[in-house]
Amino acid sequence: MLRGKDATLAAILKVIMEDKPETQDEIANILGVSRRYVAKLLKPLIDEGVVRHPYVVDLEKLSKLNIKFDTDIILKEILNTFERMGNNVLLNLDKAFMALKNNDIETAKNIIIQDYTLNRMEEEVNIMIKMDALRYLPTTYAMNLSSIASNIERCGDYISNISEEVVNGLKIKNKELQREIDEIYLIIREMFVEAMDILKTKKRDSKIFELEDKLHEKLEKIMEKVSKEKGENINYYIQFGMFLKDVERFGDRCVNIVEIARELYHGIPRSVLPEGLKKNL
Repeated sequence: MLRGKDATLAAILKVIMEDKPETQDEIANILGVSRRYVAKLLKPLIDEGVVRHPYVVDLEKLSKLNIKFDTDIILKEILNTFERMGNNVLLNLDKAFMALKNNDIETAKNIIIQDYTLNRMEEEVNIMIKMDALRYLPTTYAMNLSSIASNIERCGDYISNISEEVVNGLKIKNKELQREIDEIYLIIREMFVEAMDILKTKKRDSKIFELEDKLHEKLEKIMEKVSKEKGENINYYIQFGMFLKDVERFGDRCVNIVEIARELYHGIPRSVLPEGLKKNL
């Protein structure tokens, strides 16, 4: 916990970012301190070019100084929206697989209809990125945040695709296959929870890649089994293959979220290989 002048300096920076003051008198009035004290604390930062007038904070320069400051204050609304998006995805993921298990057409239809909710939240994130309050963000940082929103939204699209397959007649034909489907559902659910946790906690290490390997191995076994059992019903085989492909792509998006978050928070470069090529190495 910051104390003394460190706490006051952090509060000054917060006021600059959130209230956009034009004078030091405004900053002093908002914080209830003297303008002279504000000027004294800001002078070293102004001399270094960290704070410019009209009052803007250069976060890249600030990060190079030994000043404790929570830059997440400018990301608070975006991170909150990410959390809401994640909750929406998990809720509909649960519903979609239950609809598949129970052949619940109405629930599947409702998931498809409500897909716009996630699209709207993605738009909210992109609008916030463009707002003046976030003009402090480096371009690459803003691009990564937008990419994370896009990947979460795409997870929702794959859930809608699965729901469409249910509406179009996809059914699980036996209990053994249902157990296999239950397993891949639990894997991708864990992958998504892990991805959102990395985004929230900024952890460097992740089990996402082990889960990805486990998912691909399971999908291959299921597809092989369905292939042997398809008989003359080629349409069922194709439809089931489309369902498994959406599950696979959902998992890929979870991996993308983790990789983007690690690049965002820790500077770890993302893999530049296409998904298909990575899986064949």
